[in-house]
Amino acid sequence: MQSLQEKASEWSGVDSADAFAIDNTNLFQKLGLQTFINLSTNFYNRVYDDEEEEWFRSIFVNSKKEEAIQNQYEFFVQRMGGPPLYSQRKGMFFQVYKIFGFCGFIFFLIYKLLIFFIII
Repeated sequence: MQSLQEKASEWSGVDSADAFAIDNTNLFQKLGLQTFINLSTNFYNRVYDDEEEEWFRSIFVNSKKEEAIQNQYEFFVQRMGGPPLYSQRKGMFFQVYKIFGFCGFIFFLIYKLLIFFIII
């Protein structure tokens, strides 16, 4: 049986070694806080405005857009080498996901999103 990280690598087309190479660079220092705020805001504006993919938008039905944006950019900032904004506000929640490997999958997606937004 494939692990979640193996599936993420297969589905995303990003090799695990490439995905975790992000740990060798402090993207927060390179990109700054505003980049992560913009990335998160643009993403959630698209999610909440999407009328074609109801199934995806329904995932966020119990979340306020502003709160979802804040959660995402604080999480990205912390993971990308910035201050621990997310865990300071959310506590152990961040650590639990990190321990169980959920973050590995998310970082494959983050890597793809960052490449997409940096190239454009």
